[in-house]
Amino acid sequence: MKYEFKDHFSFDVYKNFKNFDDVLDEYTFMLFVVYSDQELIDLLRIYKRGVPLIVSTLNQDIKSKLEKIEDILLFDSSKIKSEMRTELRFFINTVT
Repeated sequence: MKYEFKDHFSFDVYKNFKNFDDVLDEYTFMLFVVYSDQELIDLLRIYKRGVPLIVSTLNQDIKSKLEKIEDILLFDSSKIKSEMRTELRFFINTVT
């Protein structure tokens, strides 16, 4: 999906969050794809820091945890690509 939006946004990929706090203020919004409980912990380190969060996961246990968190937009990545594109565009317009 980042290729769909590359003309409007620049994307950074982080796999290591040790030094992430140093660049947090540089982002308009953040899109997280959460695959594990450790990644959920990384997300919670950033939650409530003033940067809008769009979050996606295919893990149902993690999804049920995310649904309880306020102030995040839960992006459904199980939809077909055109639906995901529309939903992501809506979320981006909501937070920017």
